[in-house]
Amino acid sequence: MARLRDNVLASYAGHAWVAVMGFAFVPAYLRELGAERFGMIAFMLSLQSISMLLDFGIGVFLGRELAQRAHDPARRGGIPRLIRSFEWLVWPTAALIAVLIFAGSGLLSTRWLKPHQLAAAEAGHAVELIGVAIALLWPTSFYTAAMAGMERQLRLNVLAIVFATLRFGGAQLVLVCTGSGLQGFLLWYALVAAAQSVTTARALWKSLPESDRPVQFDPREVAGARHFALGVFATTAFGLLLGQLDKLTLSTLRPLEEFGCYAVAATVSGGIGRLVQPMFNAVYPRLSRLASNGRRQELSQLYHLASQIVAVALAAMAGVICAYPGSVLLLWTGNAEVASRTAVPLALLFAGTAINGIMNLPYALQLAHGWTRLATSINLASIIFAIPLYAVAIGRFGMTGAAAVWFAVNAFAFMVGLPLMHRRLLRGELSNWGLRAVAPPVLAAATVCLSARLLQPSVERTPGGLAWLVLVTGAALAAAALASRGARRAVLDYWGPMRSP
Repeated sequence: MARLRDNVLASYAGHAWVAVMGFAFVPAYLRELGAERFGMIAFMLSLQSISMLLDFGIGVFLGRELAQRAHDPARRGGIPRLIRSFEWLVWPTAALIAVLIFAGSGLLSTRWLKPHQLAAAEAGHAVELIGVAIALLWPTSFYTAAMAGMERQLRLNVLAIVFATLRFGGAQLVLVCTGSGLQGFLLWYALVAAAQSVTTARALWKSLPESDRPVQFDPREVAGARHFALGVFATTAFGLLLGQLDKLTLSTLRPLEEFGCYAVAATVSGGIGRLVQPMFNAVYPRLSRLASNGRRQELSQLYHLASQIVAVALAAMAGVICAYPGSVLLLWTGNAEVASRTAVPLALLFAGTAINGIMNLPYALQLAHGWTRLATSINLASIIFAIPLYAVAIGRFGMTGAAAVWFAVNAFAFMVGLPLMHRRLLRGELSNWGLRAVAPPVLAAATVCLSARLLQPSVERTPGGLAWLVLVTGAALAAAALASRGARRAVLDYWGPMRSP
């Protein structure tokens, strides 16, 4: 059986490479395409996130179900039939996504977006290509969730590294060598998306155990998923809507150029997901298995350890970004105007996304127990709270208002959701989680970053400036790790803390 430590490391390696590719090439895309056309790419990524609603919770259900079946000899042989049954839903849904976006391309390009430089025909054609690209990539999430549930993290992340390199590096070559602009970028994106979906599907099927019955569609497999999957769907639907409200509202109320600048800040803050998702992907299947077997002590130990490691990484990165938002943007993009306009929004976005990231492990614990109602309720309440605030804040303060509301919404979810969760799951451990897992690394990293800001308030776009940010990041990470008992133990006892329970 793959060791949990190896799964975590493989997952982090894959996500780190994808993040490096994105951060390395986004400034180049911005230079080649301009803010408005880059805004179209940001719009594509927003639509891509929204398309995950049509997953209907299947991916999360598979992660939990496969983690349990893979270690149960009586149910292991039914895994191929389970995958085949849901495949009959996945590919038609992908086709539906393409049709819906293609049919609405005219309205989306003229009524929703507000391009000034792009001609109406070019914008409409771009939205059509966006629909094709999103549809071709969409099945990848299904196969990725299945491979994560089977704990095939090494193979999964090798594929992620290969296709991230092809997607980002290849798109830059297309822009530079062909001069095809936005159309060439989207065509390349669609081509790589198709290749990734097909290749990931083949990799999954090669890793499945032999079936105990004919591998064909079984309506009972789909019906058996309906209660948990629909709960996850509701949670995911509200969560995705909440996560895209700022961008959707900003894109319709403000000029496309401003939305493009905001998308740059959102890209940076979205990098936090690369710090959290690897741990979630590796730990969630194991939490599900421990929860189903009633092994509470091991479940608690894994939950607290994973939370501490995530808190260390988030505290260090959020501290540096919030201390030097404009400097980070200037070093990254080389665009002084974009850095100046988006510095404050970036700090607010990053702080809010860091809070959201801290809540990922508690959410994994809820899913492992098959409990979705709390997360659904919190997300729904947050949406009701956020919609009027976004309308007012964006109308008055633009992208700074959008970022401020995002921070407030996540702070609300944190303060309300965590106490409610710990009243039912791992009762009596909230104070231990907050005071030992979260607070020490956050306070340590914040102290280092605030001290650095006092010593050197601004950082220039020079090798010395870059070296200073690297030094501060390393110091914040070291301080956060030393302040976290679990992280210290993981470093000192490399082979022990994440052995398979």
